[in-house]
Order: sequence, then structure tokens, then C-alpha cells
Amino acid sequence: MDNNNTYDQILKRMCDSFFENSGAYPQENSESMKRLTVLAGEIHALYCQLSRIKESVFVSDACGEALEKHAAHRGLTRHRGKKALGTIVVRVDTPLEYDLMIPSGTVFSTSDGELQYISMDDAVIYRGTASCLVDIEAEYSGSRYNIPPRNITTVVTYFSSGINITNSSAAYGGSDDESDESLRKRIIDSCRNISNGLNPTFYKKLAESADGIYSAKVSEIPNNNTVNVYIAAKGDGVDNSVVAEVQQLMDANRIPGTSINVYSAVSSTVDISINFQIKSGYIVSTVIDNIENAVNEFFSELKVGQDLILTQLGAKIISVEGVANYSFVGASDVVNSELGILKLGSLTVTRV
Repeated sequence: MDNNNTYDQILKRMCDSFFENSGAYPQENSESMKRLTVLAGEIHALYCQLSRIKESVFVSDACGEALEKHAAHRGLTRHRGKKALGTIVVRVDTPLEYDLMIPSGTVFSTSDGELQYISMDDAVIYRGTASCLVDIEAEYSGSRYNIPPRNITTVVTYFSSGINITNSSAAYGGSDDESDESLRKRIIDSCRNISNGLNPTFYKKLAESADGIYSAKVSEIPNNNTVNVYIAAKGDGVDNSVVAEVQQLMDANRIPGTSINVYSAVSSTVDISINFQIKSGYIVSTVIDNIENAVNEFFSELKVGQDLILTQLGAKIISVEGVANYSFVGASDVVNSELGILKLGSLTVTRV
């Protein structure tokens, strides 16, 4: 709101006007002053309401819920964050003489207790063994739950003593709710790219507006008035339920006479092996964890049809603190299918 329309500024202007018309300022506790203060409060409240209306009426100014209402007018919704997923290893000191159940819903956390993760299914350390794997997901959505290996170390839900745990791989895939800036850009793009039947940009943006879709690629068959849309989540393809949801969205927005088919982008795995030299004063395990995080992040950001360029991945690796140099072992650029998605397979990071 304009600083000239604060309560104190409004009251001052009213008192000045009173002076100009009467030749004297209203006394502090006079009837006139009481009326002016009440009126100034009401006028200030009106200015506040007008300011909120002004901030929400245009896409360029709207934020939060007001911006989501603008998006709804274009058939768009804010992308909601995802929960990070991972796997932990649960160990006991010696092989057991009985089966130890680790029930679904068991809560684990980082050593500081700040981030908590929940087991997704029942797991068992069977008699005669000393460990098992447990699939976990973050308690809440958010990118802060993406953490390196060996950081989940505590059992919050007590189920037995003598238990040691750690996450054997990075917890990954967590994301934050879409920002106002990103949503605003999609709204503006939807206004610029109006469907004209087989407009590929329109259908690409429409597909990427669906919840859980990170990237899309459109293939046209003009003679048949057909559009094929290939979609992917962040770092992988999507399951049939997501394909069905996007297909429904496409059918609701297609131009009569056109046919739209939605498919999951076919994922292909790429194995990466990295040798690196470490700078003095850095802990090897920490640098390895950070390299693994950088590689995972790089692959998660690849889009449908995007190739793997090793120099781009290398730029991520050399920027990791503590890395003096690096080399790829037996790797080369990967030319991706136009309608596929590349995902990380096995990852080996070795200090040399």
C-alpha cells in the first residue's frame, strides 16, 4: 500500500483540512477529533482492501492463492512437491535366532532429528541373518529431504535394541511446491500459446502443467490430425495412472477433429563410473557423497529427448567442493531417443 495512505498520514491530512476550513486544529479529546479518528480508521481499511484487490487482479502482481485462481482460469494448477524416497539398511550385531519384524510406518531420522522418514512396507530380518533393506519415504515433501548416503542413523519408533541403521543410498526425488514465479510464467505462456488444433507448444505446456510431470515431448502426425505426447517425471518415466490423468487433461482441451495420444517416455539407464582426485584437507567419504548427489541431480534434470553430454555432467562434478580433478571410465556421450528419457543406472565413484 502507498505510504501516503497509512492511518497516521490519512488522519494528518484530515486534521490539516480541518484547520484550513476552521482556522484551528481539533483538540486531542474533542468530539471533532474522535470523529476524525474513527473516519480515518475506516478510510485506511478501505485503502487496505483496495491494495489487496490491486495485488490480485493482475497475473503480474498476484501471489499465493490469488495467483492459483488465475491459473484455474487457464486450466492450470500449482505443481505440488514430492516426497523423497530412499532405502536404509537395518543391521543387528549378530545373526538372530528369530524373525524380527520392522513394521510399515516405522520412523527413522537423521542424527540431529530434523528430518524424518517413514518405512513404506513391512520388512523382516529373518532368523539366521543380521540385516535387511527397508524402503522409506520422507515425512513431508520438499527438496531438503534429498540427502546423501549414511545420513539417516536413528530409529525414532522403538522396536528393538541393538539396531544399527543407515541409508545405503541417497534419499532423492523430493521437491518443493511450485513457486509463484514458475506458476506465473506458465500462466503467461498459456495465454501466448493458444491451441490451434495441432499446436505442439500448446500441448507440451499443457502436459507439463499436470501434477508430477517434469517434461514432455510432442510428436505430430499432421496428415492424420494426430498428436502423440510423451511425458516423464523428474528423472524417470511415469506409471499408467499418471498417463491416464494426462490423457484425460488432453481430451478435455483438444480441438474437435484432432486425436491426442499420451505415452510414458521410455526410460533408458546409463551407468556412470567416475575416478576423482581430492584436494588436501577434505574427507573422502564426504566428497564421494557430494559427487553422487551432483550426478543424481544432473540426471533428474534431464528432459524427454535430451542427450547426455559428458562435459555438462563434468561441470557439475568439478564444481563439487574438494574435487581437484576427475575422469570418466569407459563413458561417452549418449544420444537419447527423441521420445525417451535417460536415467541413472549404476554409479561408481572412486578416489585415485
